[in-house]
Amino acid sequence: MNTMEKEISVNGLSFHVEITGQGEPLVLIMGLGAPGDKWRPNVAVYSRSFQCVTIDNRGAGRSSKPEVPAYSTAEMAGDVLGIMDALGIEKAHVNGVSMGGAIAQILAADHPERVRSLILTSTFASVSNSFRRAIETLREAIDQLDGTTFKRLNQWMTFSQATQNTREDMLFDAEKQDMAYPYPMPHYAYKAQCNACLSHNMAGRLKEIKSPTLIAAGDCDLFVPMEKTMELYEGIAGSQLYLCRGGGHVHEWEHLKEYNEATMEFLMKHSS
Repeated sequence: MNTMEKEISVNGLSFHVEITGQGEPLVLIMGLGAPGDKWRPNVAVYSRSFQCVTIDNRGAGRSSKPEVPAYSTAEMAGDVLGIMDALGIEKAHVNGVSMGGAIAQILAADHPERVRSLILTSTFASVSNSFRRAIETLREAIDQLDGTTFKRLNQWMTFSQATQNTREDMLFDAEKQDMAYPYPMPHYAYKAQCNACLSHNMAGRLKEIKSPTLIAAGDCDLFVPMEKTMELYEGIAGSQLYLCRGGGHVHEWEHLKEYNEATMEFLMKHSS
């Protein structure tokens, strides 16, 4: 894959953006605590047909990291819109995972003319009590635990029990990659992203999302219970549901081939 890297100034901040492939633009928005290059296993497939735009959200990777108590999903949706403007992208397919899916909901509701199709992966329109407690635990643990222990706590929450019990090598590989990442996230920035997740509430606005929408979820997701997946599915008119059997919160990595196939089929269906 040939990837072009750009540093783009938006809203007084600098954002690291990577562009891979050719075709209709596909904007990929990553979740809590992770840089945009976490999309690479998916970009390897998407970039055969689309121009993939991956973004380090504010606070992550090589983008600016404002030192404030909280970011918001609305602010980050504005960041994405500004990046699209800077790149001359009038309309794009959008895929957001977890916090990235929360950001994508706001983008699609506020600017329907900019979103050709929408994939909402392992995400939520409103916060359940179990999700709130999990995010609060991670937020408070980030500067209380050593890096390895924190990663394992996070993995216990995000990978399915089946993966943890049968594919331990996958967890060790992911842990090794994360620990070796050269642009670690400051604890204050992680907490600010946690607070963005906790304040997100689009439950009353889902009817404003008019783009063709695919909701992708794992049926063993500890973070996002099935009732929150169904809130999205029932709230967005005409949306489709891809349910990964045995998949956790990170089913897009656990069941990579199946996820790529399901999302590519949707994207191609809504490509001109």
